[in-house]
Amino acid sequence: MQSPLTRSLAAAAALVALSGQSSAPPPGVTWCATIPLPATQPARCRALDIVAPHGTMRLALALTESQRERGLMHVTYIPPSQGMLFVFPGGDADRNFWMKNTVVPLDMVFVRSDGSISDVAANVPATPPRAPDKQIATRNGLAQYVIELGAGQAGALGLLPGSRLAIPPI
Repeated sequence: MQSPLTRSLAAAAALVALSGQSSAPPPGVTWCATIPLPATQPARCRALDIVAPHGTMRLALALTESQRERGLMHVTYIPPSQGMLFVFPGGDADRNFWMKNTVVPLDMVFVRSDGSISDVAANVPATPPRAPDKQIATRNGLAQYVIELGAGQAGALGLLPGSRLAIPPI
């Protein structure tokens, strides 16, 4: 027999689930499967695990130009230690990110082709809906790879400029 408190908590959880107010994907759904992808892209994502100094990151891969342009736009939930790895062809270059329609604050980690972290942009603010272009956050850094994580995760994972990550050939 359930206590009144247990029944109340279960009822509240059911109401939240039915109302759609939870930003987490339903049980059994990989979070990156919920990333809005262009119609020309498959409705699934490819992920890669990368070891960080204080844990392992599970990163959805953005390999094509359209995947890199879309990135984490409109994504409302990023689990701890998860995010996206933007892979750019051609080696290290100045990579500029414009955070339009990015609705959660992010940490951005700029990684050179040798795996060394050149810069970390912590707590890049979310963009309010319909924000004018001049109010949209931008960040840039020298990189072949850029990792986007939920705000606070770079520090929690020990990702600092000068640290090295082993990124396999992709």
